[in-house]
Amino acid sequence: MSENLRIQIVVGSVREGRVSLPVARWVHASAAELEGIDAELIDLVEWALPMFALATSPAMGDYKDPLQQRWAAKVGEADGYIFVSPEYNHGTSAALKNALDYLYAEWNRKPVAFVSFGNAGGARAVEHLRAIAVELDMAPLGDAVHLFGVRDKLRGGQFEADTKDKKQLAQLFDSLLWWGKALQTARRGHG
Repeated sequence: MSENLRIQIVVGSVREGRVSLPVARWVHASAAELEGIDAELIDLVEWALPMFALATSPAMGDYKDPLQQRWAAKVGEADGYIFVSPEYNHGTSAALKNALDYLYAEWNRKPVAFVSFGNAGGARAVEHLRAIAVELDMAPLGDAVHLFGVRDKLRGGQFEADTKDKKQLAQLFDSLLWWGKALQTARRGHG
């Protein structure tokens, strides 16, 4: 009997009126319909991580700050991640980058997929996130969801995906499930 993958869907913006939240809710609701995934929505607004300024690099693994320790415990629960990110100035949001910078080992050897929007469907934010993920020893997936006209798809605060969006998300989930299971098995064997 196989165990479900624990996937955290991270809302990558903390701005007022952010589109990331309704998009992340769509991703979360879609994940909840799938077998093999236990999805959790992680909203960075609720974590209120101050700009990382601690003296010790997270790569050292010596977390002394209580908020950093709680964040590490939460992130460490997951088998993989989906980052829902806007594109700001050809990159990801400062809030998401900061949340990633807070930790190191908890991200390691886990798959990460991306849902993004903005200019060019958020492609440059995804490119930015893939480079960061490599440095965090994550496995960034090639499949991503690039949303176009995202504000036009909001209805009553909810994101209404079109056929292309749904198809991209289905491909992303297929890839995430495969890599998630493979890396989960590898981590257990390495452990």
